[in-house]
This record gives sequence, structure tokens and C-alpha cells, in this order.
Amino acid sequence: MAPNPLQEDQDNQPHSPYTVAMARCLQKLEGLAEGAADEAAVEKVVVHTLINLVQGRMLEYLADRICREYDISDPASRQSIVGELLQIFSDEFFALFRTKVEQKPNMVIKLARRITRTELRGGESGSDSSLPTDRLFPAIFRKYFEYSNLALLLQMVESDTEIQKIILLHMLKRRLDDARLIGQITEVLDGDAEGIASNLFLGYLQSDDPHLLVDKINSGNWKEDMRAMKSRMALLRGD
Repeated sequence: MAPNPLQEDQDNQPHSPYTVAMARCLQKLEGLAEGAADEAAVEKVVVHTLINLVQGRMLEYLADRICREYDISDPASRQSIVGELLQIFSDEFFALFRTKVEQKPNMVIKLARRITRTELRGGESGSDSSLPTDRLFPAIFRKYFEYSNLALLLQMVESDTEIQKIILLHMLKRRLDDARLIGQITEVLDGDAEGIASNLFLGYLQSDDPHLLVDKINSGNWKEDMRAMKSRMALLRGD
């Protein structure tokens, strides 16, 4: 007998809540009595729910990729990234996907089954459901969302100011044992409406010199670098 993904979740298995909710929706569809008066209405609601769950899982996967890239294991930071992605990606990003589902509602059901087979049941030998998530989700982005280059999409996401702040503060807490300095940097970030400081400070951290950020902050030289960066950005914008 195949394992019950919902029971696995109850046993505290580390599954995405989006994926577990998909499994519940699919079970609800399977439990509908064929020909029942409310079958069509219930199926429409379930399909709409699955659309939102699939979209949420795709964004959560992007967040997981970012967290792995920067070795972010803190649940609060990860959740902050997921929340920011929900703000970044409006319905316009998913418009094409929604259009496809409107034309073929069964598509999202098949897609949800594919995701739940892979994540909750470990896949089936000899089928694409046995593919690891790092092959499954990029394939879904290509086929259903028409984003062929996931690396470019991740670069775009990582350029978001709020996500850069989350990454930067995480890196600072891991690399610096100086609460005063971290507090000083946090104040700068909070007062930077244009979001330039986070990009500048990340550049310092990712340089070959591990002490560059500390030296720049303590000397105040970061201010001149920030003015130069603002000038370059203004020039690029044609201001």
C-alpha cells in the first residue's frame, strides 16, 4: 500500500505545507462521488485552490534555493524570504500559467499530483516523479511558466532590496562577533530608502578581503563609495 502523505505530515515529516495541502485537495477530488450534484462546483473550487498552492510552492522553492546558496538555516530568515517573494511576484508573473489552466483545468491537477508524488512519496521507480526536486521544479518553471533560465530568475530575485537585507544580516551574524557594528549597519540599512547600502555592503562581504566591510564601516569610507554608486545608478537611469 502506498504511504499516506497526510499521515506522514502528522508524523512531523519535513514537508512543505503547500505540498501537504495539495495532497488534501487531491484526496478531496478523489473522494467526490461521480455524478453528484455539487461535483462540478467542488472541483472548480479545488482547482482554484490548487492553482494558488502550486504558485506558492514554486515561490517557496525559489526561497529554498536562495537559502541553500547563502547557507541560511534560520527558519525566521527563510520565512521572511518567502514572504518577500509573495510581495515581489504579482499575478502578472503567473498570468500565463493561469491562462493555461483556464484552457485546461486538468493541467493543474496533473501538476499537483506530480509534485506530491515527488515530495511526499519519494517518487516511483522508472517515472519522472522520482526526479529530485532540483530537477523537478526547474522543469516545471520551463514548461508551465516559460522561465527557461532559472539562474537568471534567481539573480533577479536576489537583486531585490529586502531580500538582500535578509541575506546581508544573516551573513553579518555568522561572520561578525560585534553586536555594536551589526547594530550600526542595521541602522544604515533601515535609513536607506533607495536600497543601495545592502548591495554595497554585500559587495564588501563577498570580496577577497574578509575585513573590508569592517574597515569601511569603522573608517566611514563606505559613505564615499555609496555616493559614487548613487551617481553611477543615476547616470544609468539618465537622471
